Amino acid sequence: MLPFHRFCRLGPPRRAAAGLALLLAASASTAPLHGAAQHVAVASTPAFSPNLPALGDDGALPLSEERRIGDRIVRGIYRDPDHLDDPALQAYLQRIWQPLLAAAQARGEVSPELAERFAWQLLLARDRSINAFALPGGYFGVHLGLMASVATADELASVLAHELSHVSQRHIARLLTQQERTAPWMVAAMVLGALAASQSKNADLAGAAIAGGQAVALQSQLNFSRDMEREADRVGFGVLSEAGFERSGFVTMFDKLQQAARLNDDGSFAYLRSHPLTTERIADMRARVQLDADPGHSSAEHTRHDASATAIHPSYHALMAARARVLAETDIDRLRALVRHGDASASAPLHDATTLGARYAATLAAARLRNAPAAL
Repeated sequence: MLPFHRFCRLGPPRRAAAGLALLLAASASTAPLHGAAQHVAVASTPAFSPNLPALGDDGALPLSEERRIGDRIVRGIYRDPDHLDDPALQAYLQRIWQPLLAAAQARGEVSPELAERFAWQLLLARDRSINAFALPGGYFGVHLGLMASVATADELASVLAHELSHVSQRHIARLLTQQERTAPWMVAAMVLGALAASQSKNADLAGAAIAGGQAVALQSQLNFSRDMEREADRVGFGVLSEAGFERSGFVTMFDKLQQAARLNDDGSFAYLRSHPLTTERIADMRARVQLDADPGHSSAEHTRHDASATAIHPSYHALMAARARVLAETDIDRLRALVRHGDASASAPLHDATTLGARYAATLAAARLRNAPAAL
């Protein structure tokens, strides 16, 4: 396919018609699409019946192809200087992750084939923004900013359960299929824009046609994404409960995100842009927590028993949150501020989790500043 800026300069209608034929042939072709993974192909979309729910479709991407795409992406992440391999933080994440993965398998959300084919691996990113994301093939990214901002391990577990459900429900494959279905809208808009530019010499008209086609495609993807978010909430809530974590972690994490949205997020909450939060999702999680808190609910006693085995001590979480906060920091002035904050709490008892975290953060920050007396 010709690049769009070259296609706009074809000029006379005859050349535009030739370009139109090429574009329509490309859009009508059954050849697989090529994504960010370069040569990795996505199979063409099967026949779609409008009477069947699109959300349940696993998409046309085989498990082996999705894993191959993920492997290629992760190889690039490993070479990124912001990738962090910290044994202490990884051990803490695994304390949360392994019960969630086991619960997803026990519930049947992760089939034996999916468990074997996918990596189910967590990657740490040295980034202060609050974010987590799922990648093809069962890879998951966690920003240090997220670990530093959550108040409890249950809040972090709710995010990881949500991301795990995106993969277990094959949302990535389904999204690629959805994008393949909407691609002809964008191609047609570009064709119309190019024809308008060549015949009327009106660049504004061409831009309007292109923008309109993109708006149709983006709105379709947005609607599909909201459906996936709701499904990931529902499945993730069940996984979180089965793993023994406090269900309220979902609600308190949503409250944090909702507050950030109201305060006009300045970029720190990147999670809000990739996971749009709605009042419907918040209300649904609150209703589920209230329902399961009912003593008469059938699973309440079983989950309380499981929670005693997977509970993480608040002091352990405070230490790891402090470690993530310091390792994500690159600004010297902020590191010095962490040291001063630790000095201010020097007289407070260390059995308080908040004080313990502040003192630990101050020690690590002083060590990174090569200030040995302050660290001691």
